Amino acid sequence: MRWAGQSVDVDDGALPGLQRIGLIRSVRTPQFEGITFHEVVCKSALNKIPKSSTGLPFNYTVNAYRGCSHACRYCFARPTHEYLEFDCGSDFDSQVVVKTNVAEVLRRELRRPSWARETVALGTNTDPYQRAEGRYALMPGIIAALRDSGTPFSVLTKGTLLRRDLPLLVDAAERVRVGVAVSLAVGDSALHAEVEPGTPTPQARLALIAAIREAGLDCHVMVAPVLPYLTDSEEHLDGLLG
Repeated sequence: MRWAGQSVDVDDGALPGLQRIGLIRSVRTPQFEGITFHEVVCKSALNKIPKSSTGLPFNYTVNAYRGCSHACRYCFARPTHEYLEFDCGSDFDSQVVVKTNVAEVLRRELRRPSWARETVALGTNTDPYQRAEGRYALMPGIIAALRDSGTPFSVLTKGTLLRRDLPLLVDAAERVRVGVAVSLAVGDSALHAEVEPGTPTPQARLALIAAIREAGLDCHVMVAPVLPYLTDSEEHLDGLLG
């Protein structure tokens, strides 16, 4: 019977969790207490946005990491960790998957004759400048690959580590369209510590916005999400925008 192979007790050769996506090794270091880095070799770098995701100004994304030590309580990407057999709570914050070869794979994909140089978004699923980036430095290779191929791109982050790559972003902006955005949804320091415990402070991100502008780049500020009963008061929003 052709359905016999679909039985739940049939071994289909699928690998569990991390093994499914090419795990090399898992690493813990004293500098990143409580965080485990799972280094993998990825087969693809460009992600095509589903047709059902209408209204977005891009059709492709690149995510160098899965999971995020920023630990934002409201992060919409948390359920994606369950595919790796992690939970969407503390595991999402502390079990970070690193695509160690993402820049090389991206360069190969961007060389395809079929690539139409559509805008690529960085930072749509997990933050490209989370703490792991300080260890693995994947973003310079990604930015350079997009620049060299003539592909426009955008970066969205809460991470002040973006300062490191400002010269590279300025250089890329001379050759392709580059969009830079900083997410800043919480202006109150105490509330920030509760809902975004792993992120740079609001003050540090304001300084990042200033640095981006001083480098000659435009900088969008994403005041999102607006959290009901927490950040949706006129007082909070007026203070944040001020």
